[in-house]
Amino acid sequence: MEIFKNTYELDNLSYAIDKYFDKTTLFFDIECTGLSPRKSFIYLIGYATRSENTVTITQLLAANESEEIDIITEFENVMSGYDKLLGFNSTRFDESFIVERCRKYNFNTKIKSKNHMDMYLKTTKARCLLDLPNYKQKTIEQYLGLNRDDKYNGGELIPVYEKYSQAGDLESKKLILLHNYEDVQGMIYITDILAYPDLFNSQLRYISHELESNKLRFIVETDIAIPNSINKQRDYGLYIIKDNRIYVTLDLFDGELLTFLPDYKNYYYLINEDMIIPKSLGESMDKNSRRPAKKQDCKVKKEGQFLALPEKIDIGTTRLFKPSYEAKEAFVDVNDITPNLLLKVVRYMLKH
Repeated sequence: MEIFKNTYELDNLSYAIDKYFDKTTLFFDIECTGLSPRKSFIYLIGYATRSENTVTITQLLAANESEEIDIITEFENVMSGYDKLLGFNSTRFDESFIVERCRKYNFNTKIKSKNHMDMYLKTTKARCLLDLPNYKQKTIEQYLGLNRDDKYNGGELIPVYEKYSQAGDLESKKLILLHNYEDVQGMIYITDILAYPDLFNSQLRYISHELESNKLRFIVETDIAIPNSINKQRDYGLYIIKDNRIYVTLDLFDGELLTFLPDYKNYYYLINEDMIIPKSLGESMDKNSRRPAKKQDCKVKKEGQFLALPEKIDIGTTRLFKPSYEAKEAFVDVNDITPNLLLKVVRYMLKH
């Protein structure tokens, strides 16, 4: 087994790196001779640690299968000093592979006892924001502006490793170390992608809003500054996320709409007059001219300007207006707009 160490300084401490990559966190990535842990073995484990602004990337290289247990044992010794693990597609692949290989050696791995976060799984929760063609590590690296020297993927490196293992080819050794090093370093770099799913549960602060012709424009601030801006068009409006601010433009409607009273059971519907009256007033009327009101009967018309809402959004007790009882479109009176309502709209827009 050979051990290689490289150290470098972080240029800046972004929100995500500071949150997810602290002194208790171990980034890791493995390289294998195939996808099946029963038919192939781990030949390289790379991991990264952080101390203030200094990152150290360590690589454990097995010259052949007989040294696999050596690199696993060394990694287990290192892992025992850390509370959290961070990797990419690592819960489904790296962790499972290590568990299966340890089973072969009757080795009791600690990996399942760690707080293990898979960056791939967390990032895919922000699909509605990112709209990437896929969520592979290299795709995310390119999205965030990282260009790596390594041009191989894990599968393409298998014959390269075999050439090193069988013939001691130094160029092959250099290539496999470079690939793993850039995988680990790349994971650290793309930690910034975790800012996007974190937006969903971040604190939002209302800044301001204004009505302009048939548009409502408002600004919301978050605690998270995202690395790349987001611009999303929806049927009812659009939003732009830049740094730690969200700029929203929503459509307004001018005209007449209906709101429906929730306490319809307290009313009678007058059949010949297409109107409702409270039951206390209608008890003395001819029973043939009235009937118990239904939900769709208890409507109140209003002329004015209204804010179009996203479909199925829950805005609590705020009055809703619609073109008809059956209509899916929903609106609120501009006079009922509050900062809290606008924050609910933003949260909904981010997740849909």
